[in-house]
Amino acid sequence: MIDSLPADDTALALAYTHPLAEGRPYVRATMISSLDGSSTAAGRSGGLGGDGDRRVFGALRAAADVVLVGAATVRDEDYGTPAHPALAIVTRGTIARTDRLYPEDGAEPIVYSGKGGSVDLRSVLDDLYARGHRRILAEGGPGVLGALLAAGLVDELCLTIAPVLVGGEGKRIVTGPELPLDHWRRHSVLGDDEGYLYTRWAR
Repeated sequence: MIDSLPADDTALALAYTHPLAEGRPYVRATMISSLDGSSTAAGRSGGLGGDGDRRVFGALRAAADVVLVGAATVRDEDYGTPAHPALAIVTRGTIARTDRLYPEDGAEPIVYSGKGGSVDLRSVLDDLYARGHRRILAEGGPGVLGALLAAGLVDELCLTIAPVLVGGEGKRIVTGPELPLDHWRRHSVLGDDEGYLYTRWAR
């Protein structure tokens, strides 16, 4: 028996309360996947989502202190800098100063650059924690999530499974090195009338 996704926004927020860890940030990752394992449709993860997924996405963001995301996802998904939470971008190069990312009357993103090499994600998390960000929401993409998982830095995965098949050559939710076959603990599974499943997994 699968419980229904709460229709009430207060109950939904309660279902997705962001946990805290002692002396370090608690990293929650969120991704969406099709039934055949693709993280995108027509090149964008947003192409897989429905109304319920957008509500869950909003609840996850509202509960976080900062969103952590890779530069490719910022570009592909046309990110802007939200009023809340803060936005942190990981890049191997530079970030274009678009109006959406650098609004005149809003906060600017925190940018971590590897300057041609990889970024030390553990150091990124340490710096975000030092800035007062205790609840981190990692929104991808697959490369950033893969690197976080490989370093053992993800506490929880919120995975939406969309009731569609997309085929093609879309990436999975994780790319990068092979990971140890650790068994994650199923925290909860919710569903809606459109056939979406909203799953939470803890390390």
